[in-house]
This record gives sequence, structure tokens and C-alpha cells, in this order.
Amino acid sequence: MIHSQWMEAKETLQRQNRLYLTNVASFLGKYFDGYENSIREMARIAADQHKFEGTPESVHALRSWLIERLRILPDAISVIHADNNGHFIRLPYIEEKPDWDPRKEPWFAISIEDSDEAHFSISRDPFARKERVLTISLPVINGNDGANSGVLALNLDLDKIAEILNTAIPPTKSRTFIMTREGELVINPGYSINPAKLKSLARYTREYRGDFIMDSHYYAYRSVASQSWLVIHEVDENELNDLVWKQCSGLIWSILFLLVVLFFCWWATRAAMNAIFMRIATSIRKGGFKPAAVEELIYEEIQSSQQRQEKTAHEAMTDVLTGLKNRRAFDIDAARYNLEPHTYLAIIDLDNFKIINDTWGHTVGDTVLKTVSELGLRLRALDNISLYRYGGEEIAVLFQGLSQEKAQSYLEKWRITVNTRSFREKGLKVSFSGGLVRMGGASLNEVIARADKLLYQAKKRGKNNVIVSV
Repeated sequence: MIHSQWMEAKETLQRQNRLYLTNVASFLGKYFDGYENSIREMARIAADQHKFEGTPESVHALRSWLIERLRILPDAISVIHADNNGHFIRLPYIEEKPDWDPRKEPWFAISIEDSDEAHFSISRDPFARKERVLTISLPVINGNDGANSGVLALNLDLDKIAEILNTAIPPTKSRTFIMTREGELVINPGYSINPAKLKSLARYTREYRGDFIMDSHYYAYRSVASQSWLVIHEVDENELNDLVWKQCSGLIWSILFLLVVLFFCWWATRAAMNAIFMRIATSIRKGGFKPAAVEELIYEEIQSSQQRQEKTAHEAMTDVLTGLKNRRAFDIDAARYNLEPHTYLAIIDLDNFKIINDTWGHTVGDTVLKTVSELGLRLRALDNISLYRYGGEEIAVLFQGLSQEKAQSYLEKWRITVNTRSFREKGLKVSFSGGLVRMGGASLNEVIARADKLLYQAKKRGKNNVIVSV
């Protein structure tokens, strides 16, 4: 049980880190896509309406149009329009460098060679005196004859992009950075990384399609920026194991406490039985043996011992706050249910529970969790529906011998009842999201993973809904 709990806690933390990385990569992807779409639109309009003809009128019109576009790009440092003859316009306007030829810049060369894609590169901006800027470059293609008349380049501030990584709050102590697939560092928010380590990471990302362990560190990665860069998330394995230990230590201490209680019950029962036997032996010796009285005494002692054991076992399998069965009871019941036909598993999670705790305090959060649990117990009205506090604000529900429609109906009735429940706190509205899957046909961990996946889909769809597997 301890090993299972340890592995499950570790997998949960890794899953949280993967989800965090996916969110960061998705945000960065949208961030880069937004600027890429902007420069694509600018290149199209520049090719059709603002040709670089070299006349004062055309230069003035192109410069005015570029500065209007630059004003609506908050993180842009500059925009450069360069033609194939080396003439260029750079905004904001800075005194031109007569010895600077844009055609010698890598972003110009790669855009001229490949006219289909926007290119992301790290370059130097000599005008703004910045050693490293993110340049998104795209050729200017004439819409009539397909001729390449030059390159349009947009320079972004790398410090602004690094702020995105710094402000994101990971689930565990970790480091997140961006590198190329060849092992070159692109964005590093405030810490040094060995170049040899980056090369090793690049090799591992080519060999592994998922997470991997390297040099006692756990790594996850996602693609970003037109699949040319990688967002790397690094977690020290010792840090991960410390968090897992903190989660599992409660189980270990609970088991030790339960063993002590069971030992005490055994000792108390043995002492009571010894006293009874001594009284029986004394009665026999003195001739005062009363069978009815002795049988009554033995019955009372055995019953008392059973009641103590039953109470201890009930407390060990029940969550104190909600009155639901606890995670340990779930592990036992779910393993058995997964071998039986017509069984279903649902995992629900209260929406915005952290906001409730932060806004009204943990006491109100406990009240909300307890109220939702009580409503679920009150509405079930069937012995073959079991509720468990799965962890935090998550509740697991096991259905035995019920159809999927009945299981779904119960969850929806529970969800609507929670939605309409009023609380004393002004503005407090409670809802939950969930996923319902059929059990059997796979290992218990795979069944739980499917339910978790549906739960995350319900969250992404706007929360306050239950998704059922098809």
C-alpha cells in the first residue's frame, strides 16, 4: 500500500508539472503566433500597397504605415523593412549606420532562401544596443508576379518573454527555459546552464518522446514557436521525492498508529479474557460456578472488544472532515470493483476551490467541501453508490450494478443541487466538474487516468459540467 501510494503521489506530481508545462507552452505559442500573424499581415500589405520604390513619397508612406503598426505591438522593440539592394527603413527611427547592411544579417539570408515560413531567430540589434533580441522575419512577396522584393523583420524584447516564465507559478520548485532543438539556449530567466548540458538535453529530446530522467533531474518538454524551439521544465528528483515523502508520511504514521491501536485492543482483550478465566477457575475451585453469569460476562467482554475494533476500523477508513470514506478505503474498494461487471468510476473536483479559500478563508472552504459531500450522500439513496474523499477537493464515486445513464443522472442531479445551494457568504457560488468512465478492461491506474483526463477536459470546457466516456 505504501509503495502504491508513493508511486501514485509521484505520478500525480509529474502530471501536475506536465500540465503546468503544457499551459506555459500553449501561452508562449499563442504569444508567438500573435506576433507572427501580425508580421504576416504587415508583409502582405507592404507587398501590395507600400512598395519600396526609393522615392521620398513612397519612403514617407511606408515609414508612416510601419510606425502605426509598431504602436499596436506592445513588446516590439523595432521593425525593419529591407530590400534586396540593401536599402532599409528602421523604426523607431535612429540615426542610420551607413556601414550596416541588412543583407548580411542571418534573418535576412534565411528569409530570402525560404519564402514559405516565418523564421524565429536570436540576433543583435545594433541600433538599440541590445546584444540579443528575438527576430521574426518574413519575405515580402509581390502578390502579382511572386517576386521577392525584400524582408520584413520584427524585433521583440527577450526580457519581456522571460517575464512570462518568471511570473508563471510551477507546482514544484523547478526551472523552465527555452532552447533550440540543436541545444542552443534561447531564453533563460535568470540562471546559468552548462552548454554541455544543453547538448545532452537536445539529444535526449530526440531519443525520448515523453518525460525522461537525466543527471538526477526529471525533465518534461513541449514544442513552441512553429515547432523550432523547446520549452524545457527541469525538476530536481530530490525535490520531487521530498514532496512525495510529505504526502506519504501521513499514510505511514496512520498505519503505525493503527498497529499500536490494534496491539492495545489485543492486549486489552487478552487481559480481559485472562481475568474471566481466572474468575472461572476460582469459581470451580470454590464450588461457586454459575454458568449463566460466566457466559454473560464472556459475551459482554467479547462484544465490547468487537465494538472497540469496529470503531477503530471505521475511523481508519473514514475522512474526518466530510464523513466520506477516505483514500485508503477507495484503493481497496476500487481494486475489487474493477474486477466486477457493470461498475463505473467518477472523479469530481470543486471548481475554483483555491479562490474560495483565498477569498473567504479555509474555514469556509472546509464548510463548502463538507456541504458538497453531505449533498452527495443525501442524494445517493443507494447502497451501491459509494463516495470517497479522493484528495484535497477531489471526490471519487464508485457505482456498482448500475447503468451508465443512472450514474450520469445521479452526478447531474448532485451538480445541479450544489449549483443552487445558498451559503451565508455573499457572492459564494459553488460548482464542480467531473469525468465518468466504465471500469474493467484495464488496470485500475489506467481507469483512474481516463477519469482524470475527462475531468481536465470538463475544466477546459468552462467547468461546472460532467463528461462521460463514450
